[in-house]
Amino acid sequence: MNKQKISWEDAQTFLAVIEHNSFSAAARAMGLGQPTISRRIAHLELLMSQQLFIRGKQGAAPTTAALSLLPAAEQMAKWAAEFDRTAKSHEVLVSGTVTIAAPPGIAVEQLAPFAKLLRRLEPDIRLEILAAIDHVDLTRGSADLALRTHFPNEPELTVVHTFISQPGVYASAAYAAAITQPCSWADLDWVTWAGKFRDVAPRPMLEKLMPNFEPSVASDDYLVQKAAVILGLGAFVAPKPMGFQEDDLVTIDVGVTLPEHEIYLVCAKSMQHVPRIKAVVAHMVSCLAGEVKFSPKSHAFV
Repeated sequence: MNKQKISWEDAQTFLAVIEHNSFSAAARAMGLGQPTISRRIAHLELLMSQQLFIRGKQGAAPTTAALSLLPAAEQMAKWAAEFDRTAKSHEVLVSGTVTIAAPPGIAVEQLAPFAKLLRRLEPDIRLEILAAIDHVDLTRGSADLALRTHFPNEPELTVVHTFISQPGVYASAAYAAAITQPCSWADLDWVTWAGKFRDVAPRPMLEKLMPNFEPSVASDDYLVQKAAVILGLGAFVAPKPMGFQEDDLVTIDVGVTLPEHEIYLVCAKSMQHVPRIKAVVAHMVSCLAGEVKFSPKSHAFV
């Protein structure tokens, strides 16, 4: 292998192509042109004296050499993120961008309204919300905070608050007026997850409750599901929102209260005392106080 050292820029580009399975998608994610990505990968392959990706109709598939390089590149990403977090830990101003990752339902129903409130409370803080089913890797600096449904196992992370979420069944006012309540699960037309997210709650629960379950509308996008419910095409299970506005969605009584579950607000340990992070967490707790309850296991900043 060439004696020239591999740079963090090379490793970052390599990881982007691995994660997105595509040179063009990696370029979009990094805000670069595809020729730049191709040039960097070609340079890395020259340093390695091995082919790292096989390009085809399905994208860029990593070779055996690329997969052997992956653990080291991922570690470089974690070290780079920790270096950045350590530098930011010395900030004194309550300003800048705070990125929060959350499941789509929580992002739409709670974080979007929270962003409006935060704009008034902290005009120098810009909120960036990443809505995704898959966990965002906080150890690599992909986000500052994350709302997760599972307790984090990564030693670099800490839970700064634990919420108790109470989901409900919601439909449009017109749909609700046309049915008799309380009703059974089978009485409703259901809007739920589809595609690669078929195993995401609440669809498995609905399939267990109703043999031969067929949704009225299914989508891999939460906003599409919500739009279908607003249009009166059925009901869906969603997190309790921070107040409906023009949506005019109402709660449907299915005869039982859905079980509560814990939502963990997580961040890297080295970021928990950064002023802008502390400010966002404090305001989030205050603003959501009327919409969610706090677990006795709740953690607070010191």
